[in-house]
Amino acid sequence: MRLGSLALVLLFLAVLGGLALRPGRRGSQASSGNVEYAGVLTILSPHWEGVREEVERAYNDLRRERGEKIVRFDWLDVGGTSDIIRYIRSSFQNKPEGIGVDILFGGGTDPYLALKKEGLLEKCPLPEELSEKIGKSCAGVPVLDEEGYWYGVGLSGFGIIYNKKILERLGIKEPKSWADLAKGECFSWIASADPRKSGSVFMMYEIIVQSFGWEKGMEIISAMSGNCRSFSGNAGSIPKDVALGEAAFGLCIDVYALNAIMDVGEERLGFVLPPGETVITPDAIALMKGTENYELARDFVIFNLSEKGQKLWSFFPKTDPDAPKEHALLKMSVCPYMYEKYPQGAMLKSSPFEMPVKFRYDLEAAAARMNIFRDYLGILFIDHREDCVKAWKTVLDSPDDQEIRKLFFAHPVSSSEEFQRLGKGDYTNSLIRAKLQTEWSNDAGKRYRKIISNHK
Repeated sequence: MRLGSLALVLLFLAVLGGLALRPGRRGSQASSGNVEYAGVLTILSPHWEGVREEVERAYNDLRRERGEKIVRFDWLDVGGTSDIIRYIRSSFQNKPEGIGVDILFGGGTDPYLALKKEGLLEKCPLPEELSEKIGKSCAGVPVLDEEGYWYGVGLSGFGIIYNKKILERLGIKEPKSWADLAKGECFSWIASADPRKSGSVFMMYEIIVQSFGWEKGMEIISAMSGNCRSFSGNAGSIPKDVALGEAAFGLCIDVYALNAIMDVGEERLGFVLPPGETVITPDAIALMKGTENYELARDFVIFNLSEKGQKLWSFFPKTDPDAPKEHALLKMSVCPYMYEKYPQGAMLKSSPFEMPVKFRYDLEAAAARMNIFRDYLGILFIDHREDCVKAWKTVLDSPDDQEIRKLFFAHPVSSSEEFQRLGKGDYTNSLIRAKLQTEWSNDAGKRYRKIISNHK
């Protein structure tokens, strides 16, 4: 399903940061003056400033319409999704009854599955008339937790952003598959991010192994990593690198890609959701265990899932009173009725709920191995980045040498089942985790150096 023009991108999509030991705080737009607030909502979120500003404004506008006091928002800034999850777990170890956070907002769904199992989320039932309007699943992926612990707010697609001008100059065809990024012609032209810091990039690696199977998927990821020009600390820099021509391809979530295309033009940038090889997933919201502002936090969740909230998240023109005022959020709605009710204003010509299911994404398996898989990818391809790139270049320069090619793909973990088993058990033990990480690091270093030294 290649999106060759901005119009087609809009038709399909319209509608998907550094570690800190102490959280920084970003106040709300209404944090000054003699304002009497209904309360303060403290939120952990990887969402960028545009999202924060728009949801604050829209929610407080609604409260004013209802004749209610506005809310002050306190956004805790501890980094990206992975940093946020580490912060939550560490904080609950010290304060098991509550950590002074009301809401977790954004970061996909894998963290919510894990945190629910750990008992760190608070149940948040919705009004029945609203609950019935939310899709239960999309393209085989759950959109909400049936027990009411988390809900998808918007849907996201994961794909490849590419610089048309660079590809034309290099004589490379526009990508259609994740496997295209494993080709030798892409060497040094791919931008990615550290999956230990970026939830969206990690999601794409997980999608690849589920779409192609573990062995083939890891081969693609390995070759892709060897082809990477850079691994940034956050996914937001990827489309910027591609737009500037620093990279020709980038792993990219749809909202970042679409914003970049809108900024620089479809004649320069393209975006593809690899057909049959990707998924549409929800970006979730949940109440944290021990929230001190339960009713206020629940009301905020309800707002985001209401028609007003869904119009804010989807692609509506600024002439609509419920549209974003400054920043396009560009998610797909989690409510199937929205695609029928607003076919013109929201520019929704097709619903992701009607997409054919090519493969079934296993959320439970992904959640079970999330921590261990992130670390594994980071150790093999980023901590040993220089040797990985040199070894892969050696493989590319020796196409007839199948032994070194086989050695490059000879990973220390041979199956997804082994990761799931370790992720659920032994990997939670700090001593075993450190031992495994050392083993993986030693294995990667030895393999890469052997390839390089034997073929100088």
